[in-house]
Amino acid sequence: MAIERGSDVTRLPRGATGFRDRGTEPLPLTDTRGFASVCYEAARLVGARVLEIAPPGVTPSFHTAVMKCGELTVGVLGHMHLPFIAIAEVPTGGVVFIDGCDDLEEALRASGAFRLLTRDELETPIGLIDTSDLDTAERNEIGFWKPANLGELLFNYWD
Repeated sequence: MAIERGSDVTRLPRGATGFRDRGTEPLPLTDTRGFASVCYEAARLVGARVLEIAPPGVTPSFHTAVMKCGELTVGVLGHMHLPFIAIAEVPTGGVVFIDGCDDLEEALRASGAFRLLTRDELETPIGLIDTSDLDTAERNEIGFWKPANLGELLFNYWD
């Protein structure tokens, strides 16, 4: 499963918002242990520390690993249904994506289990996102919550 980019448009796979139409096939779940393992291994490789790991719930719709990387404390966010991760300020009800510790980013990319989305990708305006593969329920949620960009759509607190 991938986010496809072409001619300045980003195409999202079904499940990107975490919602689905009733009666459709359930969305896959990313493995909490797998996410934790990737975070602990990346931390070990760069001398960072994992301070906390929280599973997704109804809200937020993503795994969160709080990590101390040098003087910086960051949140590594893992999508609940798709193999995507991102680095953000430690979430407290909203998400601000950041460029984190370069070594940590490299270690997370090297895991191969998840795709680390860049800050530039996450800031892709909603108008440049192709949602044609999403369920009607997902498009309705986007219409209701009106995310400004890809990051707000993927890593959300919608209920």
